[in-house]
Amino acid sequence: MKTLRSEGKAWALQTIQFTFGLLIMAAVTSSFAADEPYRAPRWSLELKGGQFEPDLEFYEQFYGDDQSTYWAVNGAYRFNNWVELGAELGYSRESGQGALGDGGSLGGKVDYTLMPLSVYVNLRYDRSFNQLFVPYIGAGLVTAWYRQEIDQQANREGRADFGGAARAGLQLLLNRLDPRGADAVRDGERFKALVFIEAQTFATEIDGIDLGGQNYLLGLRFEFD
Repeated sequence: MKTLRSEGKAWALQTIQFTFGLLIMAAVTSSFAADEPYRAPRWSLELKGGQFEPDLEFYEQFYGDDQSTYWAVNGAYRFNNWVELGAELGYSRESGQGALGDGGSLGGKVDYTLMPLSVYVNLRYDRSFNQLFVPYIGAGLVTAWYRQEIDQQANREGRADFGGAARAGLQLLLNRLDPRGADAVRDGERFKALVFIEAQTFATEIDGIDLGGQNYLLGLRFEFD
């Protein structure tokens, strides 16, 4: 199980490194300027969901799988076409069998809830209102609230320490799929809808216990003035 987690974290890091390389290449080619000056919509809202691979030790033993479902909501503000500052709140919940205090044998039912909160900066390659693909990469700080509800035992809950987080993704502009939406400008206000895939990795600890992991997500993004 530890090997699988290491492979998952390595894959997430490789995805982030690949996207970073893609952004560097895009920056080199950006000397070919767009026909008209472009100002990206300043605000964005994202809804996303997918797979979470926790780094929590013995997770598979207690919950029957080394993966869990993950949901998140995200908001960001664009300073310019390239840089945005955002915050994201995630949610994951799983049920399994808890450990008794007699050496770790399995006991009653346990429900585990994790809610990571991250603040991050994204670097985006977005130089045209009708650009079909938009790659991005980001990094920031993360903490998480957790709660374990265990049969016949006191609940355990708290907030983890601040740690690091990184992400990378690729977005597809949905406006391009609808000719009527390709120039979605009304009274100077712009609106864009994008679908995206994203890989994340984060680390946050409580009393030396790692509550972080890797996320592989599919989402919907709305950009507006």
